[in-house]
This record gives sequence, structure tokens and C-alpha cells, in this order.
Amino acid sequence: MADQTFRLPDLGEGLTEAQLVAWRVEEGTHVEVNAPLCDVETAKAVVVIPSPWTGTVRKLHARPGESVGVGEALVTIAADGIGAAAAPRAGDADEAAPSTLVGYGPGGPEAGIRRRARVAPSAAAEPSTDVRAAPFVRQLAKDKGIDLTSVTGTGPGGRITKADVEAAGSRAGGASPAPSTLPTNGERRISVVGIRKAIARQMMRSVSTIPQFTEFAVFDATNLMAARERRKAAGRSITPLPYFIAAVVKAVQAFPLMNSSWDEGRDEIVLKQPINVGIAVNTSQGLLVPVLRDASTLDLDAIAEQSARLIEGARAGTLPPNQMSGGTITVTNVGASGPVETGTPIINPPECCVVAFGAIKPRPMVVEGQVVARSGAWISISVDHRIVDGALATEFLTALVSELEKVSA
Repeated sequence: MADQTFRLPDLGEGLTEAQLVAWRVEEGTHVEVNAPLCDVETAKAVVVIPSPWTGTVRKLHARPGESVGVGEALVTIAADGIGAAAAPRAGDADEAAPSTLVGYGPGGPEAGIRRRARVAPSAAAEPSTDVRAAPFVRQLAKDKGIDLTSVTGTGPGGRITKADVEAAGSRAGGASPAPSTLPTNGERRISVVGIRKAIARQMMRSVSTIPQFTEFAVFDATNLMAARERRKAAGRSITPLPYFIAAVVKAVQAFPLMNSSWDEGRDEIVLKQPINVGIAVNTSQGLLVPVLRDASTLDLDAIAEQSARLIEGARAGTLPPNQMSGGTITVTNVGASGPVETGTPIINPPECCVVAFGAIKPRPMVVEGQVVARSGAWISISVDHRIVDGALATEFLTALVSELEKVSA
């Protein structure tokens, strides 16, 4: 039996760090291979890290709320079946950590990223590390003065959600935040970590490096809504989103340049072969973009089924990072949450285009010289001007409108 130090592996897609959400073990705990060690939040999702060895936990190298770099020590385990002769010498970089962790991609680089504390936890204020809750949920509970150990989680695997904390607050009579959480000037600072931090970086990258412009159009949704009613009558009801995605795919096939990216290092346009549609989803953790891969190979039913699964997984926080990366064009349904007509979407780098759909509702339209009320909605597209000029964007948007207006099933 020899002590083995397991370092945070590369969780995929070039992520360089993760925030430790909660430990599922304690020092002295005996663990089996692939037993859950801890929950970490990356820029894309909350994931469970399994144990690479069977043995006894000797040391936990981080506390909940801290950021751990890829390749940095996470936990030391006295591994069964590994003799002292196999133990690494002092100063060895990898300390026999596995190069690949099943489900999480190749091993990370050598340690060298200093851990930075995002939160200053105290023994009195920090909830038990056995509690399963994302950092923003823990902060919400702290603000409301709620002890998370007394809250029953309704999320996946018993995870405590924002709704659970709010319900507990209501039962407690709407307890106000503890005075210690608010400075005397009435301000409260929120630590930006994990997914929220990734969103901020991505949006800053978008507006600071991509010269983008936006075009708008209105489409007649009469045929689309009639097709939905026919499917509903046949017991196969779906939302408008699959129709939107299917129309975007067809328009992209007619104008492949919309499915590309700009290589900043080489000043080249990179045309993408698969059409991987990112779906912007509003979740309690922030805006997530799960990716519907090879959308051009899917029929409407498959698009509906797979997009629903991705959206549900994003909101539940159960999607692995590799299902929220690799998009080539993004769609966002800005009208899904309310009567929003349209907006100016921001491109999701390094993609060339993002498409936003507004609310479908009755609006005046001219049909055969007569003004009539028909279902319709706005569409807006934001485009990378380094790749696409206004004329091509207009042609793409026109094709997209045409595809939506001729929906028949």
C-alpha cells in the first residue's frame, strides 16, 4: 500500500480549472475504484470526479469554494495493491496519477497552477461538505440564513436546487439575510466563479474581438402553427424550437459560410462540415448552450427528442462538458420566456452566426392586398463581419424565412 496523489484531470475542451463544490468523502474514508470523490463545477457543468484507485483517503487538498487547476493535487489515497516500491520519488511530477480518467478526457498538464480561494469559508459559516449544492445555491442559502443541512434536495442525486432553498425560505417566513452577509453600505458582492465567470469571459471575447452586425426579419408562422396543431392532434406535440432548428439547418446547407469560424492566429476562414447547433438555455446556473450534433442528419422527430433531452439535462445540471461544446451555429428562442419581440443576440465565439427567434403571436400582415391578423414572429441574426458581408447575411435570413413559412409537417 502506498500513498498516491490524484491530480485534477483535464475535464475536456481545454478547461484549465474547476471549482470544488463538495467532497463526498472524508479523510480516513475507504473508497473503491470509480466511487464518487467530489463534485466540481467547470465553466460548462457540475461533474462528479470518481476515484481512480481502491484505498483509504489520506488527505483532501482543497476546500469547497476553492478553485483547483488542472494537474493540481486533489486528493491523496493510500492505494490498495500498490507497494511502497512503486511509490514515486519526491519531486516526481505525476505521482502515478492515471493519464486518462474514464469519461473525463486525457490527463492534465503538470501541476503548477496555484489554487486561488474564491470564497473565504469559516468553520461556523460553511455548510457541511456532505451537502450537494452548487456554489450559487450555497450563496443564496447563506444570504437567506438557511442551513443547507436541513434542506431536502429535489435535484438529481439529491442535489439541493435554487427552488429548494427558496421554498425553505418561504417556510421559514421569508427570513432576511443574515446581517453579516451585507456590508454597512448596503452593498453585497457576489463572487463570480464557474459557469457565470465563463459566460462573462465568452461575452467579453465576443464583443471585443468579433466585428458583428445584426439583421432582422418577420416571418409568417401560419403554416408552422398549423403543422403543430396537426401533430398535437396525432399525439406528437412539439414546441416551435425543433421547427426553428430544422429551418436553420436547411438555410445553412444553402449558405455553408454561415457554418464557419475565423482562425485568429492564421487569418483564415474555417468551414465546418457537420452542422452542430448550439441551443441557448436559460438555467438557474446561468446561460448554458448544449449542442445538438450533426443536426443535418436528423429528422424533425429526432431534433425534437434530442433537443428536449439536452435542454432538460442543461437545466438539471447533468450534462457533461463535451455535450456543451463544439457548436458551429447557435439558436436562441428569446420569445420562449415572455412576449419578447426580438433582440440583438451576441455571437458565441468562435462561431460565425447566432439566430434569435421572438415570440409567435398574432400580428397584422398583408395577404393578397388585405391586412389580416396572422401568427408571426421576428427573427434576428448576428453575424461575424470578417466572414460574412451584409448581402450574404440577407440572403441567408431570406432563406431562413422561406423555410419557416413553407413548413408542412
